[in-house]
Amino acid sequence: MQILVPHLKDITGTLGNELSGRKIALCATGSVSITESPKIARLLMRHGAEVIVVLTPKAAEFISPMIFEWSTGNAPITKLTGKVEHVELVSSSSRVDLVLIAPCTANTLGKVASGICDEPVSTLACTALGARIPILIASAMHEPMHRNPIVRQAKEKLEQAGVKFIEGPLVESKSKIAEPEEILRAVMSLIGNKAADANKGKATPNRNEIERDLSDLSFVITAGATREPIDNVRYITNASTGKMGVALAEEALSRGARSVCLIHGPGVAIPDGFRRGDRIQIESVVTTQEMLESVTSRLSREKYDVLISAAAPADYAPASPVAGKISTSDNPTLDLRLVATKKIVSRAKEDYPKTFVVAFKAEHALDNEDLAARAFKALKTSGVDLIAANNVSRTDIGFGSDFNEVYMVMKNRAGAKHLLKASKNEIASGILDAMLEEIQSTSSASL
Repeated sequence: MQILVPHLKDITGTLGNELSGRKIALCATGSVSITESPKIARLLMRHGAEVIVVLTPKAAEFISPMIFEWSTGNAPITKLTGKVEHVELVSSSSRVDLVLIAPCTANTLGKVASGICDEPVSTLACTALGARIPILIASAMHEPMHRNPIVRQAKEKLEQAGVKFIEGPLVESKSKIAEPEEILRAVMSLIGNKAADANKGKATPNRNEIERDLSDLSFVITAGATREPIDNVRYITNASTGKMGVALAEEALSRGARSVCLIHGPGVAIPDGFRRGDRIQIESVVTTQEMLESVTSRLSREKYDVLISAAAPADYAPASPVAGKISTSDNPTLDLRLVATKKIVSRAKEDYPKTFVVAFKAEHALDNEDLAARAFKALKTSGVDLIAANNVSRTDIGFGSDFNEVYMVMKNRAGAKHLLKASKNEIASGILDAMLEEIQSTSSASL
């Protein structure tokens, strides 16, 4: 494979290092959805991955291979030569960590399921299956083909062989390819690494080792804002999108958590893979009281080891919500009497003291010293085990952003740990590292 000039790869790691040290074979087939493939390649690179593109002959007719040279800095593979590229990509010296087929047509799906190898993509996929390299397929086809029982049987056959699928929505009688960000999350879940180790110059950690480190733990994680009704059409809320809570759920699952229950408020984007996962349950709530009841109900009915309260439940609610809709004509001014809502983390820690509780504390316009001081104070008054505090007055992190920066304080540790600005998945990984360290420290002290 020809390696092109370095400046084509200068975007690598600009959005995060979750895929640092990972090599991905991005396979594209003859679908109009191939227009998304360069975006997918660039997004994977921006999160640290090395991307090698493999094209079917029809794919090369849809988009010039030169586009993929520019996209990845690597010459794409468009045919099999004497280099036996499909063997080269699964060999120990240049082995890829993942084969991602995006988009994948019904034709290629059927070939791989039947063991047919007559062009670069199907040949690489069949070889990767034998080499036990993870395969992720993002299909794209017309709805009748998607519903074809033979095509569905081929998919089921591949799923039984360990192949993972991510599907987009059905729109205008077409099964669309999933959004690039959804595909990125699925890739991270399969092969993402702990970026902190990579940043320290350490060797990339063994994937199996990472997957095992949370295998004994089960999680309840909250995400997003809640809404408190003023009347039947208006409400009080905040700008939280739930991205931090979703990132924490993704990281916990990717590191082998026994189970995860994600309880989220309105408007939180839930990855499609969550809805099909066998280790995750999803609950949707609206008000802070509903979120509290959902959390305590889960903790009372099942054994959960950790509660991570990453949601931003409304701190105040109208004392007397009005039935119907308040008329602005009759009420040119409106006075609201607000009452404080119940604190979910305090209630959880009080009722279930053995549950390890991680809380988030959003502060506004504080310097780092004051932010850490507020976190320490909250740790003492709330009784939780770990607090992650962030400054939501910054527009480059926090609410609505794909990035965050937090100060963490822990019950059994002196001082605050600062996680510098990084993607929310990287911050989630750092929080889980600190949580695990604290749990292990507490267990050792009790022996």
